[in-house]
Amino acid sequence: MSPRSIFDLQAELCRTMGNAARLRIVHSLREGPKRVTEIVEATGLAQAKVSQHLAILRAYGVVATKREGREVIYRIANPKLVRVCDLMREVLAEQASERSEVFEALEK
Repeated sequence: MSPRSIFDLQAELCRTMGNAARLRIVHSLREGPKRVTEIVEATGLAQAKVSQHLAILRAYGVVATKREGREVIYRIANPKLVRVCDLMREVLAEQASERSEVFEALEK
């Protein structure tokens, strides 16, 4: 079996992050570590869904955990992931602006 390429690993990470609920969770954790109940409150997602998505994010190394008594605290495993999300939002904002300019030009 051949080793996985960097492209395979990148695609795996993109698939992991390619879910709006997971992006909401990551966005909620940018402010700092949170308990599941805090993530539920911040995202508006059901507790069961948050737990499922956190398990996936944890399995792929996007979030890390720390136990405090009976509770698990989640945090972003690598702060660069937040920067990646910020860059994606910048790209989307630029694309939206370009589209808006095109539509405005068409209306004239």
